Amino acid sequence: MDLRRATLADVPAIVALTEAAYRPNESIIGVPSLPRLADYAQVLAEHEVWLSEADGRLEAALVLETKDKQFILWSIAVAPDAAGKRLGTRLMSFAEERASGLGYAAIHLYTHAKLVDRIGWYERLGYQITHHEDLPDRRLAHMRKSLATDTTLRKPT
Repeated sequence: MDLRRATLADVPAIVALTEAAYRPNESIIGVPSLPRLADYAQVLAEHEVWLSEADGRLEAALVLETKDKQFILWSIAVAPDAAGKRLGTRLMSFAEERASGLGYAAIHLYTHAKLVDRIGWYERLGYQITHHEDLPDRRLAHMRKSLATDTTLRKPT
């Protein structure tokens, strides 16, 4: 999979992709998905945003964040018409490789606690729920996956 870093020129396409990918979840969770509420110019300024394209159109976007000495998969979005191409699984592998390459021993993510199919997919990829977080309008399930057992791998300071 060829990925490239996003630029400000990509913001409209990222917003459209995020709308298409996350809106179906809202019938389950009852509120807008957090990635749909984001200002993507700000997201690009603060996070790594990686894009996958095919035939000149955006098929998937991955947002990675480093915060409090943690590597966080902040968002993963795949265009509904690109479903079945295993883009999500390949993006997850890329995120894990990126985290390892930067010296992180684990990758963290969160999703809405009601998205049991999504949580199940993450669990099949080796993630485990670490805790839940209650926000005023939603409950998040935080998940973590250890990336290496090599004790020489260190978290950045």
